[in-house]
Amino acid sequence: MTVADESLVFGIPEIDRPIRTVLPMGWLALLKGSTGAGASVLATQFASSGVGSAPVLFYTTQERTEDVRRSFDDFGWDPGGVKIVNLADEYYERVLVRGLEVARARERGLGVEGLVREHLGERPTTSFRLTDRMLADLAAIDAPFRLVVDSLDFFFEVLAPRDVTTVARQLRHRCQVVGGQALITLHSALHDRASSGLLENLADVVLDLRADPQADRYVHTLSVEKVGHRPDLTRIWKAELGDRGWGVKPPHSTAR
Repeated sequence: MTVADESLVFGIPEIDRPIRTVLPMGWLALLKGSTGAGASVLATQFASSGVGSAPVLFYTTQERTEDVRRSFDDFGWDPGGVKIVNLADEYYERVLVRGLEVARARERGLGVEGLVREHLGERPTTSFRLTDRMLADLAAIDAPFRLVVDSLDFFFEVLAPRDVTTVARQLRHRCQVVGGQALITLHSALHDRASSGLLENLADVVLDLRADPQADRYVHTLSVEKVGHRPDLTRIWKAELGDRGWGVKPPHSTAR
């Protein structure tokens, strides 16, 4: 069975049913989320929906690897079929640690010759290598896949905005070539409108998960803001987090 045959897209049947038949074989989705809204849980839910039908890759930039695995376990999803890659850890080990070593060596008064003797004189690995690492993983897959990048906020910290957009374009192209499904997450309030707008235009599907205060609690809404060229499929849902992940119902529903 391929990913394209799956009835689950995001793992929420009410949302999946109307959109799965209109999506192309390969597509890119953008999930925006406000602080504390639970976008990472939905990203995990999306990844788990593909386990058993295709390779699943989960690139995390904001959580520890063990915390991502625990999130799968908390909702009864099996992380065994998911390749989890911690890009933030790789960036720290390959770039930041080496930069700290060079800085400390210079504090000890080592010049260029001393840095070379301690094998610290080479130029630190550039941040863009991390995106190359992700794209190299995809290049090795010649069949449908499911992929999560949670989140692009980290990419905006270490790359120029145009480079982040380029990565998203490369990811979408790979999805189109082999029939992959990819979800990238983004904090909805951290980035300028131009950058987030370019990503929204590039994505085939755009979701927005929000948590708004109401009396003594937060009310969550999940908006389907874009589905290809089908504005008739956009909708705002009331979202609730249960034992099996996110579920939705009409915003004015009183059903439990």
